Amino acid sequence: VYNYLLDITTWDKNIRRGFIKVKIIDNDGNTVESQKNSEASTFQQYKRVKIMIGFHRDMEKIAKISLTFSTKTFIGPRKKLRILQMKLKSLNNPER
Repeated sequence: VYNYLLDITTWDKNIRRGFIKVKIIDNDGNTVESQKNSEASTFQQYKRVKIMIGFHRDMEKIAKISLTFSTKTFIGPRKKLRILQMKLKSLNNPER
């Protein structure tokens, strides 16, 4: 498992609680999705949230990153997560 630290700052006025799924695509079009995170994260306006995510393989040259926010088991209408800033850092290869 290749671990990454996802650092997100949101600007939603309302508190959002849910799960983030990350998809990474490299220059050749190869895709890898993050493994499921068992705990929901809480996102508040202008507060940084750090989430550790794992992938079954590593991508060296990342061309595109896709995030999907889901509330899964929480009842209510679909919500968007407005991201102000995002950083994705490899824990296995910190020099990248």
